[in-house]
Amino acid sequence: MTKLLKKVINKIRMLPNADQDAMATLILEKFLDKQQWDTAFIHSQEKRGQPAEKACGDNHPEILDISEHADWNATVENAERISNHIKKLIESSRVQEARKIVSAIRPGVSAKLDYWKKVLTEPVAKVGEPGTGGDMRKDILWFEKNADNYKGKWVALKNGVLLGSHKSRAELRHNLKQSGKLARSLFIRVEN
Repeated sequence: MTKLLKKVINKIRMLPNADQDAMATLILEKFLDKQQWDTAFIHSQEKRGQPAEKACGDNHPEILDISEHADWNATVENAERISNHIKKLIESSRVQEARKIVSAIRPGVSAKLDYWKKVLTEPVAKVGEPGTGGDMRKDILWFEKNADNYKGKWVALKNGVLLGSHKSRAELRHNLKQSGKLARSLFIRVEN
């Protein structure tokens, strides 16, 4: 088993630091008893320049309380324990470690683990289609240039074009609805 452990450790060293911590934690939990795990974890954190107190996880010391024969295989029987461990990791701001654990779990093991997989999915930003409401910049430019001519009135704009004006917003809205120009129009009250 020592050769296998050394081989795994060498593979882990090739990962980025955050991933190294998560994988090392899982392996240590699986193969070492609590005292060995604490010593190894503290030693690895001190090597990275973190103080031993921080390495011990003062906020959630129960995370370090791992049974000697911990089995982290994602099964229905282990789902509750894994879910609780993930929750403790998140509560102690160790989200990357929690993400690493759930990423290795196949969907459908349990509803709780599926929940954690969904919640901890890495966010993805996408550029969408432009809005359908019109170009607000054009409306603002029109307003800056022409507002003085409409003091005390409501104006309706769309893409920098004046659709109508009136002292009553309700009347202006009614007129635009009658003419079929109400959709996506911007109403602004020009103060005196």
